[in-house]
Amino acid sequence: MFLAFVVVADLAFNKAMSWIAPRVKGGEYGRDNYISNEVDADLLIFGSSRAECHYNAQMIEDSLGIISYNCGQTGHSVFLNYARLLMIKERHHPKIIIYDIAAGFDLLTDNDNYKDMSFLKLHYDRDGISDIICDIAPLERYKMLSGMYKYNSNFLQLLLVWLHPVSDAGIKGFRPYKNSNDVWLTPPPKRTEWEYDSLKISYLNKIIESTRDSKLYFVVSPLWQGMNTEIMKPAKEMCAKYNISFIDFSNDPKYVENTKLFKDYAHLNATGADEFTKDLIHELKK
Repeated sequence: MFLAFVVVADLAFNKAMSWIAPRVKGGEYGRDNYISNEVDADLLIFGSSRAECHYNAQMIEDSLGIISYNCGQTGHSVFLNYARLLMIKERHHPKIIIYDIAAGFDLLTDNDNYKDMSFLKLHYDRDGISDIICDIAPLERYKMLSGMYKYNSNFLQLLLVWLHPVSDAGIKGFRPYKNSNDVWLTPPPKRTEWEYDSLKISYLNKIIESTRDSKLYFVVSPLWQGMNTEIMKPAKEMCAKYNISFIDFSNDPKYVENTKLFKDYAHLNATGADEFTKDLIHELKK
């Protein structure tokens, strides 16, 4: 009887949350719903926080005359970006895709791949998403049989923003940091050694393969202390193989150690983001 109660409770919880989740309009999950289910811009920007905070989609739209939206997501990697691209392409084929590639999130073993699960689990039943989740963690296929597990880390946030939706999606998905440097992070020492994540690299390849009908650009946005460009070798090799443009601003002298344009060592502030967007538009127009 207790086991039967647990199963019924799990099914009821799953049914209720499956109804609520796609109807959330506010917060991070509302933004995720819009990107996954509604966005139809012809130019889309993907990547981690450096995509979300560095690319002024409205400025790009005004300059290039193409409807644009920033799909970047702070703290998340190539797995979530590929998943969102899959869901978007179910209904819409963008003409241009800009992917802000960050070594830690897209090439190296630096970050915990499980971080993408918070969004991915919500779309488990969509085509191709369960495969991504099981590539990251094979045992998830059994855990996802439980509706309570599916929502165990986010049901309170989903419930709150469903009841009290507050939009914080920014302007066309662009959410820059403020123009102050009141919180300055000490940059890490420049790296000379690193370890590549073969799964992340395989998913970068999947992004390339799934965007054959779009113009794809890989872009490295500015870094306060610059970067050892050798770290991008696998991405550059992919670009050379598939004839994809690779635009690298990481060591641009206009930005390196220009504190007025940065919020911290990894992120431009709003002024820096607008300046970078102008420079990127100039490169795209070429």
